[in-house]
Amino acid sequence: MIEVECRIFIKKDKQIYLDQTKINLLLHIQQNGSLRSAAKIMGISYQHAWNLINDMNTVAVEPLIIKQRGGTSGGGATLTSSGLRVLNEYQQIEKQVNVFVKQINAEINM
Repeated sequence: MIEVECRIFIKKDKQIYLDQTKINLLLHIQQNGSLRSAAKIMGISYQHAWNLINDMNTVAVEPLIIKQRGGTSGGGATLTSSGLRVLNEYQQIEKQVNVFVKQINAEINM
């Protein structure tokens, strides 16, 4: 059976702005409220996670996450309204692409 798969890369000014790894990082930050926890869940270093966030925040018009410094009460990270919007928009694009890919797969395997 032949199967088409598709990966989504959203670029801005020829730079990859969003991909599945960055979206997964945003999702884990949203769920756990922590960049360190998100990195651990994804099996990447904290530094790599921070670099991904920095890349997104640099390309975005507004920051996608806000990081609170640690201390006695601990730190954390939260998605901004822009971060939530970007996450939602990516998920909508992903749904549309998945529908299209399913249609293609159905047609080529008739």
